[in-house]
Amino acid sequence: MRSLKKGALQITARCLAGVGILTAAIALSATPAMALGVSHNVAIIPSNQPNPPEGIGPAHPDGILPISSTVAGNAKESFGKFSFTDVALDQITAAELSNFDTVVLNQVRIRALPPSATKALAQFVSNGGKLLIHDADGTNLNDYSWVLGQGATQVGAGCNNGPSCGKQSGTATILANTGLISANPADASFVNLSDMSAFTDAVGDANLLTSSTSGWVAAVRGTNANNEQGSQLAYATSGKGLAVYNGFDTDMIMPTGETPPPGSTTGSAWRCVNSSNTQYFCPAGAAHEQVDWLAQMWYNELELSATPSVSPGQTPTPVSTIGTPVPPTEAGLPPANSCVAKQSVRLRLLNLVRHHHNLVRIDVYVNGRHRVKETVRFVHVKVHGHRRLVKKGRWHNVTLRNLPQTGSVVIKVVGTTSRHYHLISKQTYKAC
Repeated sequence: MRSLKKGALQITARCLAGVGILTAAIALSATPAMALGVSHNVAIIPSNQPNPPEGIGPAHPDGILPISSTVAGNAKESFGKFSFTDVALDQITAAELSNFDTVVLNQVRIRALPPSATKALAQFVSNGGKLLIHDADGTNLNDYSWVLGQGATQVGAGCNNGPSCGKQSGTATILANTGLISANPADASFVNLSDMSAFTDAVGDANLLTSSTSGWVAAVRGTNANNEQGSQLAYATSGKGLAVYNGFDTDMIMPTGETPPPGSTTGSAWRCVNSSNTQYFCPAGAAHEQVDWLAQMWYNELELSATPSVSPGQTPTPVSTIGTPVPPTEAGLPPANSCVAKQSVRLRLLNLVRHHHNLVRIDVYVNGRHRVKETVRFVHVKVHGHRRLVKKGRWHNVTLRNLPQTGSVVIKVVGTTSRHYHLISKQTYKAC
């Protein structure tokens, strides 16, 4: 009997120990879900002080997001209502992120993050967190496919952070009025992109988000100084959370949200740079807006309490549909007056390659369904002692078969360049 009791006690102890281990494992692996809302506890990664500081000399580092004062003196738009904490790149874990409702990737090179960090960030969003991605200034060609688990990337900056920075060329258009950004001056989220473009390099030096799949919604689309097209501001939902991409260059954001005193034109909300090397300086006495629109967008992101919803009568624009239009003949598509004979059509994709030598991928869609993917890899080789990018592989013309036998057939060709922006061509045919 003693041996039996002893065995029973050992089994019971082992079971309890197993339950304890299982409970501990669940506690470690589970991250508590949160409700998406206005930001309160905000983690800034890698920090709010770029190291080393970039921008217009050591006294004027760029990309420092304001965490105090107000937007243009408006007491209702105070950054003091939010709590900010710097988090280092090697501190990105599920346990650390669970202390915050909002996480900001401030000019982070995604290639510097281990897979465990991007996994923790993606899980943070899925659990109901808000992820704010601020690009430009210090990043180039980041890959954000891990956010939603599907294709999304970033086009390089208009100046690539080189000596040609400070460009005012480029375009930016608000696609729909939301709590994230609005073209309506009556809305609290109003941002005057025209003024921002005139007084800063935010548009010309912007990074742009592109995506090969649905999921990301464009809030602002346009071009940078390289005439690349994409979305400067976009958002996406994952699980219970929200991710926001902001590619506007933040050289000219005011780190402390300074505002001019009443009746004065000095101490402007704009960071005025009196330099012959830039095109966005503010001459003494010149009239200009007194709102830091870059800071306004940053405030809108923090204040956003739910997934942006477009105003009545407006339609969300997927990032995947944004690109540089290409004439159908240039993309190798047959004329529109052709019919799809015998349910097949020949696409001369080599035409597109001849016009655009920096293509790395071509996708073909039929009535919205993906049918063809052509890719060519580029490798670095040494030619006479110099490293050059050389194409490895061959492009091909393709024939689409088994097409619809009745109605219309819409064929779309999407070319992706080495800098990840899209060339889009579309043609509609009749089945015959």
